[in-house]
Amino acid sequence: MEGMTSASSALGSPMRHDRLLSALAAWQLPVEGTEPLTGGLNSTTWLVRAPGGVRYVAKLADTADAAAFAGGLRVAARAGRRGLAGGAPVALPDGRLAAELPEGVLALLEYVPGTVPDAGSPHDLRRLGAVLGRAHRLLADAVDDLPERLRWPWPWASARLREVPMPPHVRRAAAQVLDEAREATPLLRLGVVHGDPRLDGFRLSGGSSALDGLVGWDAVLHAPLLYDVACVAVLTRDTPRALRHVLDGYRTVDPAIVRDLDHLDLFVRLRWAVTAIHVAGRIARGALRGVSGSPEDNEAGLARAYAGMRG
Repeated sequence: MEGMTSASSALGSPMRHDRLLSALAAWQLPVEGTEPLTGGLNSTTWLVRAPGGVRYVAKLADTADAAAFAGGLRVAARAGRRGLAGGAPVALPDGRLAAELPEGVLALLEYVPGTVPDAGSPHDLRRLGAVLGRAHRLLADAVDDLPERLRWPWPWASARLREVPMPPHVRRAAAQVLDEAREATPLLRLGVVHGDPRLDGFRLSGGSSALDGLVGWDAVLHAPLLYDVACVAVLTRDTPRALRHVLDGYRTVDPAIVRDLDHLDLFVRLRWAVTAIHVAGRIARGALRGVSGSPEDNEAGLARAYAGMRG
């Protein structure tokens, strides 16, 4: 993300290429080379090449996000055991799923082949929706993989709103949206959600659609299933009719999602509230991971999030 041989550490300082190779040695696997991958809101990733054409993905998360990162690794491992290509973690020889480093928390993940969905392709978007619905179905009981604070009604969000410095008007707007979403809970179905289902997290197989995957589980949460749909709505907001095609695919796996859609606008606002909380936290920590490296980008992101919460 920040060049071919370095990436952001927990506070934005570079991690040298030799340091990455040294850290990867803990897995006791041969490595031929690495190259950075784009994308990722709260982490930095590299493609890791091993002999024989074998590939992995190395992911470095901020130390402050370690608990959520660990929960995502456990969920990805469960997804893999149940037949969903989710980028499951490769365990260290001692059984740990990640290594703690001065630069953050590093995991080595299985590489999931496939193409990223084309936002302009109704066919791709329907496949994306089907993968999301399948993930929700397969991980319905995975809540035990997550720490209590990440489970609905999200103690983590209340704590962040109390503790993270942010403009008062942003704090008030986020608190109001969170309260409204909690009040709607009795009308909605809960489950484990991906939390950040960007298009570049989906992998469409060149073969059977049963091999399609969803990677990047470091933002995983327990929440109303509608939250992931709202995330897709936000992330595809510049593509006309994209959400309609995604929902067409989702309904092939879970037709009951239509009963939740009356609350979609509220959960779109909740997605923006979550974005505001995360961006405010990055500003407070001086963290630049996942953005271009400019503090102004974080400030602009906070302004966008506030506008989104206002509808």
